[in-house]
Amino acid sequence: MSEVAGPAATRTGALMQELRRSPFFRSRLPMESYLAWPVPLRRPAADGTPAVYLRFAVFSGSPDPRGGGVLIRPPFATLTVARTTGTLVEYADLRFTRPWADAGATGPVGRFPGERLRTSPARYRELRHRLLTRYDELLDALEQGRGMPEPAAADFSELLGLLVEPGLEPYLRVLGPSFFTRFLGPGPSAADVAAAEHP
Repeated sequence: MSEVAGPAATRTGALMQELRRSPFFRSRLPMESYLAWPVPLRRPAADGTPAVYLRFAVFSGSPDPRGGGVLIRPPFATLTVARTTGTLVEYADLRFTRPWADAGATGPVGRFPGERLRTSPARYRELRHRLLTRYDELLDALEQGRGMPEPAAADFSELLGLLVEPGLEPYLRVLGPSFFTRFLGPGPSAADVAAAEHP
């Protein structure tokens, strides 16, 4: 999962750890909450200068009773933080904002690790570290108002496509459509998934 465990060697990983340890996260969100891979946003700060923010979908998970792995459920909230300070700037309850028809659904939408990610824990940690490193590079480029170099962008796309939880991907696409289309190409939205499940 995108969750970061242990010491974070990247700035994005450290920010995720800090968010997980924050009083808001610990007091307001269920214990079994996890952070999905972040969606970068570039917006003017209060003083008008460009700033980069990270929007995290928050989802829950529980041990798979069939043995091994975690059953993951649709995102139920988002947390948006300032990249440079880690300050929480927005909390949104998706059961209230309802960005997709079945917001509030609690049934499993997938399992971690999924079919795309059958590898050893050590290999997963290596891939996760590489993606977090690429996130750092992408966010640096956004802060400087430039594009990510194409070889790095291609590597980022490959890693994100491998590591994003397939069951969460349609929901994440609703929350960050241009980001996921840019790096993963076209794909199903939560509305498509809901329509397939409830024709």
